[in-house]
Amino acid sequence: MSFQNQQHRYKRRIDKLWAPVSIEVMLQEGPEKKISILKKAQQQAAKEILHLEEASAFIEFLESEIKKHQDELNNNDPSSTSQSVQTNEMLNTRESKSHTTGEPVEKINWQGTETQLVFLMELLTQEGFLKSSRQWKMVEEHFLVKWKSLKPKQLSQTFQNLPVKGPRKAQILESILSQVSSLED
Repeated sequence: MSFQNQQHRYKRRIDKLWAPVSIEVMLQEGPEKKISILKKAQQQAAKEILHLEEASAFIEFLESEIKKHQDELNNNDPSSTSQSVQTNEMLNTRESKSHTTGEPVEKINWQGTETQLVFLMELLTQEGFLKSSRQWKMVEEHFLVKWKSLKPKQLSQTFQNLPVKGPRKAQILESILSQVSSLED
């Protein structure tokens, strides 16, 4: 069976397996760390997925993700592109430079409210998906809310003012997290 046929046949299962890995990858800075997580996920899949075709489809899917990040790593090589081209690309894609690695980080444009984003980050922290002593700084570095920049102090204030029952559509965010958490079991 070809790779495309396998991926199509096991698409729902691949999506379920990919969800927690994608969150972990998304939160990493730099393609090297993302590639490392993807390789670990491949090794884990090879050990844990009992159905050979399903394991093969997921491992091949992860391989394509590794290739994307490997290409990104190669494109960030100063010998392969000029600094002015990189600067223009950052402006066009609303990227910023990570303060720890200096590498460009494309920001996620969150379409919900700032309160919903803060609520989601808190849920992820409570469930153990996020562990950061500088949680709001990390959100500032990786997210925009409807194309607007965020500030850690404002995010902290939003967190302190969270409604007891959560923001509008809190149940949807809780449901998604619940589904992702159940995938780990």
